[in-house]
Amino acid sequence: MKVLKIGFAAIAFLAICLFIIFQAFFRMAVPDYNGTLTLKGLQSTVEVRTDGKGVPHIYADNEQDLFFAQGYIMARERLFQMDMARLAARGELSTLLGDLTVDKDRFLRTIGLRRQAKKSYPAMSSEARQILIAFSKGVNSYIQTTSHLPREYFFLGGKPQLWEPEDSISVLLLMSYSMTRSKKIDLILNNIRTATGDEFLQQIMPSYPEFGPTLSGQRSARASGGSSLHPEKKTVARAFDMDFPYPLNIAASNWMIFSGKMTSTGKAMFAGSPDLAPTLPGLFYLMHIKGGDIDAIGGVLPGVPTLGPLGFNGTFAFSAVNGRGDEMDYFIEKINPDNPNQYLTENGYEDFRIIEEIIRIKSDNGYKSEKLTVKVSRHGPMISNVLPDAPENCAMQWSPLEIVNHDFEGLVAILKARNFKQFRAGASQIRSINLNLGYADVDGNIGWQFTAAPPIRKKGNGSLIVPGWTGEYDWQGIVPFEEVPWDLNPKQGYVASFNNDPGNVDYHLTNYYLFERAMRFEEIMKNRPKQPVDFAELKNMQLDTVSIVAERWTPLLIEACASEQQLLPYVKLMTNWNHSVDLNSTAATIFNYFYLTLLKNTLRDEVGAELWENGLSQEYIYYVPDLLLTRIRHQENHAFFDDQTTKNKKESRDDIIRKSMNETITYLTDTLGKDMDKWKWEEVHRMSFNHPLGSKLSFLNLDSISTNGSHHTINSGFWNPKKPFEMSAGGVIRMMVDFSDIAGATFISPPGQSGHYMSPHYDDVVDLWAAGSQIPMHYKSGKTLPTLLTLAPE
Repeated sequence: MKVLKIGFAAIAFLAICLFIIFQAFFRMAVPDYNGTLTLKGLQSTVEVRTDGKGVPHIYADNEQDLFFAQGYIMARERLFQMDMARLAARGELSTLLGDLTVDKDRFLRTIGLRRQAKKSYPAMSSEARQILIAFSKGVNSYIQTTSHLPREYFFLGGKPQLWEPEDSISVLLLMSYSMTRSKKIDLILNNIRTATGDEFLQQIMPSYPEFGPTLSGQRSARASGGSSLHPEKKTVARAFDMDFPYPLNIAASNWMIFSGKMTSTGKAMFAGSPDLAPTLPGLFYLMHIKGGDIDAIGGVLPGVPTLGPLGFNGTFAFSAVNGRGDEMDYFIEKINPDNPNQYLTENGYEDFRIIEEIIRIKSDNGYKSEKLTVKVSRHGPMISNVLPDAPENCAMQWSPLEIVNHDFEGLVAILKARNFKQFRAGASQIRSINLNLGYADVDGNIGWQFTAAPPIRKKGNGSLIVPGWTGEYDWQGIVPFEEVPWDLNPKQGYVASFNNDPGNVDYHLTNYYLFERAMRFEEIMKNRPKQPVDFAELKNMQLDTVSIVAERWTPLLIEACASEQQLLPYVKLMTNWNHSVDLNSTAATIFNYFYLTLLKNTLRDEVGAELWENGLSQEYIYYVPDLLLTRIRHQENHAFFDDQTTKNKKESRDDIIRKSMNETITYLTDTLGKDMDKWKWEEVHRMSFNHPLGSKLSFLNLDSISTNGSHHTINSGFWNPKKPFEMSAGGVIRMMVDFSDIAGATFISPPGQSGHYMSPHYDDVVDLWAAGSQIPMHYKSGKTLPTLLTLAPE
């Protein structure tokens, strides 16, 4: 017994020691928010005051020190995330992650974000270059002086390189690529066309519906057009997931703005919610930066100085949604059979531009190298060998690779702007990243401005892959900024964007606008009492969970299933449902799976199982089948409702509804059990924040958390159809500003400010976010926050 007691005591002591070592190992990298640091490179003392949720407020005497401090403070919390984004944009992930990311590096080296950044940097203004240099010096000051790098480098056996000014431009270009809607959709549509033919493709080809609300209230007819080319689908031996480090299928966003004539205070009100995929740490970092001519607070894309998707500078607030413009085309080139380094044009064969790249790959014995030959035609880099689903001899033409990138200069100008005219002047320089920026200011003005570089095409609209050798589909330049859509002070006194059509341009921008959430907002405004909007009502709008799609289909479901005895309990449940996709709703779970099944049972037999599972069913293209069913829902005997796999039988819409409902109940019963309390939305619809290394180090991941909303709600909660109902995107950064009470402005970006495991700010706002809450900005009171870190010049 004595030996056993000694053994147990030894085991307990060892466990305690291991626990202490574990804690100490991770806590060493967590920064201190108090005290004084002496840093080489500063001209004057900088104050950094941090609030209770880890949001830094940086106060500097000049802009050089401001951006040095921004780089240093950002790196203290997010260096590993910044490095992953930088390495991805460079096509150098394999220098840290080895063979796992070689495919990604091949693709990103081929399209050449780093090459474009190096081309753009010298063309920037001296002011912009000085800011990027100061930011880089701040990042490097942290890299060179910290005693404890982020712990991820220990597990990966690497360390970060020094930051270069071009790295910030590269990261911005990577985010721009991530927001490009057509990069996957055009390839999926090509595969559908190859499998089914032009007639079917034209029936499902998306276009903004005539019943969809536009931002301007106007509606313009636009030419459409494709090509007669049918490139063969290529079988890819080794498909890979490009969604790293940024999720590359960003789904939806919204902002809602009311002028003073619509509010109870007589001042404007603003709510912004860029809806993105969950990441750990969060995709954006909240900061307040004050120095020189800048005094602004909002979200920052780690690795890029200034502010990013939303912000407030004391005079106006802004927030972004994905503009969804189609600024990417795929061309099939004809290769010279006698010279593989030439391609055909209408004037004969021309030489590819040849770029030789070397990919360094970490290995057990150091590094190995792989040569990569990049061929570039007049339509851009040849991507067939590096992009899954791309047909043979395919070139990718993308607007940001055609123009010099001045986006960063635009971000600086926007922070310094003091009115809408100056705001637009700043936005005029942002052409590489496709956004719609909402605006509201202290004088009661409201408006919006698209940032885009839409190509001027000789023919077609870019939705389909086209021949490159004829020249008939070539680009003839970029639409001038003066013709990019915008508006100021709409007559109705309010405006809201849900990735929907601006309506006030007569040229083609995209086929990929969304419409469902805009229809819900229009419904709210139509049905609300004729009284001023107050801030509480605006918050309720931002968190609204009513599904317009459920309102549309539930009556049809009830009617079709009313005679089905086994479905009557569920029909009763749906009859009493208010169409809100909220945590306590069982009907929300039933409807969401039913609607996915309805889409599948309507269209899978038309396109085939593979194209359904890996194409039309995916959330990044869901609006294609969604729009189709919306348009044909009252045509009970439409041909698409007939199941082609059944012989001697012609199914109707109601047959497919009943089949889909029966399959839904079977699925939910089999996976969740018969207890319908287990079917509530809170039990199944959960957001997961997973660390990039979480598949190997699972303790770095957070427990999933229940969230409201779905694909079709203003409070968005996209979920993965392959993993029902695992959430894939939502409002992961939000802001609200009441211009009658600027001190009460709020924002939030889950799960927390810090990328360091064991930091108190690793996950301290995730519950607040899931509950629909936000944290104070402290825009006016940041200087009084008690937690003070002083950065002193050496």
